[in-house]
Amino acid sequence: MSRSGQAAPPPFIGLVAHEVRWRLLSELARSDLRVRELVALVDQPQNLVSYHLRLLRSGGLVTARRSSHDGRDSYYHLDLERLRQGLAATGAALHPALGPVPAPS
Repeated sequence: MSRSGQAAPPPFIGLVAHEVRWRLLSELARSDLRVRELVALVDQPQNLVSYHLRLLRSGGLVTARRSSHDGRDSYYHLDLERLRQGLAATGAALHPALGPVPAPS
């Protein structure tokens, strides 16, 4: 807690709020992509894109799978359930009314 008694922002916010990571997530929301495609789309160097992808993978928001064609390329994609959970938990941390909405019966 801070000196004002307020809790620190959830780690999810720090993970997704970085400009490069947000751009990567936005591109992956459209389609599964390879690193070289992400490099071109976000116009950042490959080492920087790989670094941020590693952070997103460590946070469980992005996963990778090998190409079924020849196994040489890795395709990155969003873990939509983990993103949904992170968004819901972040909302609930700010105010209980922003938490998950139960499904209608």
